[in-house]
Amino acid sequence: MTRSAMFFRLISSSLRKRKARIGIALFAIVIGTAVVSGLTTLYYDITVKMSKELRNYGANVVLAPGTGNKANSFTESDLSKAAQAFADQGVQGYAPYLYTIVQVENKRLVTVGTWLDQVKKVSPYWTVTGNWIEDRQDSAGAMVGKTVAQKLQLAVGQEVALKDELTGNERKFIVRGIVKTGSTEDNQIFVNLTQAQQLSGKAGRVNLAYLSVVGKGAELEQQARRVGGQVPGLEARPIKQISRSEGIILEKIRSLVYVVVIVILISTLICVATTQATMVMERRKEIGLKKALGADNRSIVLEFLGEGTVLGIAGGILGLGVGYLLAQVMGHQVFNSSISFRPGVVPLVLAASLVVTGLAGLLPVKMATDVEPAVVLKGE
Repeated sequence: MTRSAMFFRLISSSLRKRKARIGIALFAIVIGTAVVSGLTTLYYDITVKMSKELRNYGANVVLAPGTGNKANSFTESDLSKAAQAFADQGVQGYAPYLYTIVQVENKRLVTVGTWLDQVKKVSPYWTVTGNWIEDRQDSAGAMVGKTVAQKLQLAVGQEVALKDELTGNERKFIVRGIVKTGSTEDNQIFVNLTQAQQLSGKAGRVNLAYLSVVGKGAELEQQARRVGGQVPGLEARPIKQISRSEGIILEKIRSLVYVVVIVILISTLICVATTQATMVMERRKEIGLKKALGADNRSIVLEFLGEGTVLGIAGGILGLGVGYLLAQVMGHQVFNSSISFRPGVVPLVLAASLVVTGLAGLLPVKMATDVEPAVVLKGE
């Protein structure tokens, strides 16, 4: 029998004889690596998923006319180019805004031309009584802010006539919905962009655009600067209050993941080290006999390290499977979606498992090498 075959036979025999102790150590490693695997898998998806969740609170990038733009507006084609430049970040939606002053029953009001189907994506927090206008070809529909509706005593289904203050163009619209946001939108009237352009005589132009983009603050700022260089006359700016808040939230969650992983690994290390130390105490006579028969410290160390390696690999593999299931549970509970499998987690978790079992074996190995054959074989 070769030395390597004898070595593996010794390890397998040792593991079989101490099933209870090995089971405790293996269980600790599986639980530890499962938590690490689950949190690490979730960590890779957390930036994207959290950013998507935070998009429910509104847009995080604004497009505006650049410095020196005397028209104080830009074209829809420029908007499309800018939105395309953010495509790699993941654009949830984007909506242009064209503002014009209109006369309604001798009252001066702000009318906003936009793509209301996109506003629903960019500003999902709007509360609407009635219906959203999701058809950009709807030339007769309008959505009215709650305050405006109260001033003009308008209800869903009623007609309102808008007359542009500068051009004198006038059109009648039917109220499709009443908008409530608790902000400036309550004082505005919303129509499809094409209708606002016809009223104001600004065909193909918009004043501003808001984008809801998945991404971190620093990445958004870099991309915004690139967009400004790619589309002349246009400036892209992250809405700093939102992007900074997202960055702070994501950083705190990331720090929490780090802390939990470290605590779990330390707990696992202590459990495995204690179990292995107990096993050494139980095997003192066996170790002493091996040394008396000629085994040196190197062979003793290799035997214990071999047992630890087997435990680490087995626990790591089982922990990966349990951890992936744990990540799916957390993903569905927190984000209501599944978590993608990340191949990079496999070597990371296996390495962590082997490092933990290796460190946990240092004290037991030291105890094993300190065994004096003459003392333990006498029964002292």
